Amino acid sequence: MNLDDELRALGRSAVVPPVDPELTAAVLTRVAAVPVRRRLRDRWRAFLAGLCVLLAGLALTPPVRATVAEWLRIGGVEAHPVGTGPSTAPPVPGVPGRMSLEDAARVAGFTPALPRELGTPKGVEASPGFVALGWDGVRLEQFRSTVDPVYWKKNYTALEYVPAVEGYWFGTPHELVLVDKRIVRIAGPTLVWERAGVTYRLETADKADAIRLAAGTS
Repeated sequence: MNLDDELRALGRSAVVPPVDPELTAAVLTRVAAVPVRRRLRDRWRAFLAGLCVLLAGLALTPPVRATVAEWLRIGGVEAHPVGTGPSTAPPVPGVPGRMSLEDAARVAGFTPALPRELGTPKGVEASPGFVALGWDGVRLEQFRSTVDPVYWKKNYTALEYVPAVEGYWFGTPHELVLVDKRIVRIAGPTLVWERAGVTYRLETADKADAIRLAAGTS
């Protein structure tokens, strides 16, 4: 029995509730971007769609959509639910650097995107493939999405899909681990999304503000 037949048999035997259409669309959108031959791509699409059906019938904690986000990763960010997390977080950290945006683009190797309504950032730092921008109560980091993650977010307890930016809102304090340097700090509410091969992390206290700023980032 080949893979297609096995998946069909599995689908016929599964007794599950209806699949969340947002979840299926998110998985298929991500798989469609994988650079493989057409036949392999189609098989993966069928396999992952079938997996969505199975996941929809499981009692998972955190919710299914959050679990799939972890499995797929969010650009250069991986989410790791590893038990109880911090109950509080310090204020959004500022960006002490005072580089110009032109210098930041030269160092990072790409032009950083800006939330239009915030104007010129008060702080700018950059390293190869990475830029951090700061305003009062807002920190926006952006970095190239690579095969290996740049950040791990650990101990989160609330992860919500945000269709407006096709990203995820981490609504509670969580540990933020910078993978290559093993630096850990406690981060507050954060919106994470990916666009054109760049991952964005926007830390600010209010979800509606974060979504609006993200939608206006270019």
